[in-house]
Amino acid sequence: MTDTVKQPMLLLPPSRNLVIRLAGDRLLIDDVPDWLADYTGRPAANIVGKSAESFLEPFLPGLSELVRQTSQQRHNFYGFKASLTDKNGESHQLLLDALLPADNGDQELITILMQEVADKLPAALEKATFFGLVGSSEPMQRVFNKIKMYAASDAAVLITGETGAGKEGVAAAIHQMSNRAARPFVTMNCSAITETLFESELFGHEKGSFTGAMRSHRGRFERANGGTLFLDEIGDLPALSQAKLLRVLETSQIEKVGSETPIKIDVRVIAATNHNLEKSSQSSGFRADLYYRINALQIIVPPLRQRADDIELLIQHFIKNLNRKYNRSVSCLTREAVQLLKQYQWPGNVRELRNLMERLFAENQTDVIGLRSLREWYEERMNAAQYAPGKNYSDVTILPWQQPIRLGMPDHEKSPLPATNGDKKLSEAELRKAYQMADGNITRAAELLGIHKATFYRTLKTLNLEREDLMRQAD
Repeated sequence: MTDTVKQPMLLLPPSRNLVIRLAGDRLLIDDVPDWLADYTGRPAANIVGKSAESFLEPFLPGLSELVRQTSQQRHNFYGFKASLTDKNGESHQLLLDALLPADNGDQELITILMQEVADKLPAALEKATFFGLVGSSEPMQRVFNKIKMYAASDAAVLITGETGAGKEGVAAAIHQMSNRAARPFVTMNCSAITETLFESELFGHEKGSFTGAMRSHRGRFERANGGTLFLDEIGDLPALSQAKLLRVLETSQIEKVGSETPIKIDVRVIAATNHNLEKSSQSSGFRADLYYRINALQIIVPPLRQRADDIELLIQHFIKNLNRKYNRSVSCLTREAVQLLKQYQWPGNVRELRNLMERLFAENQTDVIGLRSLREWYEERMNAAQYAPGKNYSDVTILPWQQPIRLGMPDHEKSPLPATNGDKKLSEAELRKAYQMADGNITRAAELLGIHKATFYRTLKTLNLEREDLMRQAD
């Protein structure tokens, strides 16, 4: 085999399915997805090798019969409806596919593909929705609390956060909760306005004040009078525009271009940025006096990777909105698809997730969207890794895989295992480390090492080890 490549060889790491081994009259669990193990209240490592009839059948009645029928009749079963009752007594509706092994595969194995079907959106979504924002995580609850407090004030607010994190939604929520809610909420993207048009866009102009001014124009401040003006990406304002904006904030008056008559305004200003304005103000990149003027109150919107518990709620929120938009009846993403998305780091935050959901709606006509629908997107994310800056950013991975996906997000991740190739002999220590990181699951341990599961088993045999030895040494 050639030298280790920089890009991962496997563009879509294999998903884990439920695999049942027929051993005489017994049905043994050969592999189990983590989400299914979680439903039973046991770690996956403690279920593998155990009886399916004892450890899974009580939660998923009919599973054993489906496996036996598939084996005896020697044909695949598709769309078998089943009801799973989890450890908390909650019911989950599943669609099961029971598949025979390939001709060259282990004929004693039956693979069960599972799709969880949501009959209705959970009540948790409604409870977690706050003026169009969605989140039940602690970081978002802090944001919601600040919105409630700041809505009662008229002071300027500075909202900071990464691109796509939802800063405009936070600004809109403050406006909707305030006593200005009945008045206009006007937005302006400061990075999209040239310096020459800044005064006209923000303050307005009189007819004939410059070439092309065929009629009088009301600027954003005048249109927002009595309400709220949201200045997005304020950190991108040129220095001269910053000075003009500061003057208006200090005097609460504007002058239209081509006019000498000041106009009194009553506008609450909310600004947003993905830059560190305090640092920029110290290096003269942003006016310090303007920074202190707009930073009377501050809200930090957390990136999506720091509130992974909200991802499933956001997916459900977007499904609800897109069903209404496109007159569709998509019920859910499968459990494995959701779990996979929760492991991605979302450098584009909520906006990136929303765009992915739009894409999935466009590319799929089924009511349940599964892992296979994400294949092309995964390959794109893998290929994008080569363009990400590496020196000043930590590694970010889509999955716990030995090759990092660098997406430029300043986060702290566990160090991945070193990449291996087919010619390298694995040591007992490397096997043990991978086994520990995989919580006792050999399929995942093999993925971490970049080898096939069969290679892992062969190496165990070569080293005269049993998986019990690894478990005992991992304790």
